[in-house]
Amino acid sequence: MIDTSDGLSTDLAHICEASGVGAKVWAARIPKVSVPSDLRKLGLDPLRLALDGGEDYELLFTVPRRLGQHLPRAVHGVPITVIGEITRKKQNLLIDDAGRTKDLPAQGWDPFRKDSAGK
Repeated sequence: MIDTSDGLSTDLAHICEASGVGAKVWAARIPKVSVPSDLRKLGLDPLRLALDGGEDYELLFTVPRRLGQHLPRAVHGVPITVIGEITRKKQNLLIDDAGRTKDLPAQGWDPFRKDSAGK
């Protein structure tokens, strides 16, 4: 389990790297923020914000597949959402709404990444 304050894509990468696994994540299942249409015109995409934005303080965790079906829908009013599955292949993938698969790079906050944006 890890909090996603550095962005879902980055914190998922941390879990997978530490465990020697990969993941498949279904874009349609990721809870997204509502972005007003005028801000969408400026390029703010709800999916990208969910994947790479930070400071959300959600928790990301894994459970064995056989236990996943027994997860409650919520704990103390906080919804639990299954967004993907862990794989043996050491690659993180995003599956879009049309079923297309692409790499899911860690693009959230990384204080050690060297670029001008600090990301």
